Amino acid sequence: MAEGYDPELIKVLRDIYAELREIKEKENIIMAAQDDVTAAAAAMVSAANTISTVAADLTAAQANVQAELTELNKQLTAAGTPVDTTALNAAVTGLAAPIAALQAADTALDTLEAPAPAAS
Repeated sequence: MAEGYDPELIKVLRDIYAELREIKEKENIIMAAQDDVTAAAAAMVSAANTISTVAADLTAAQANVQAELTELNKQLTAAGTPVDTTALNAAVTGLAAPIAALQAADTALDTLEAPAPAAS
């Protein structure tokens, strides 16, 4: 098979070949992991976009409901039938905390999407 070749050289070449196969296997593992990281990053971007949209929608809805409550209270008071909307006003105001939490989650995802460069 390898007659006439130095047995030590053949051994070295076989060792190199084995190491190259091992490196190729590790490369395949790394590339598969990179695909997983890419998919996770895309999912985070999608989640961040959804959270941002939901937070904006809730903020707009909160403002609209508050405006409607204010207008309704004015009309009822003008008609001589004042209504206590304190609980409704508090509920609408209470939306601020969940909206802030959504905005914080969006910001956190933005940070994960574009992490600070590693210190070298």
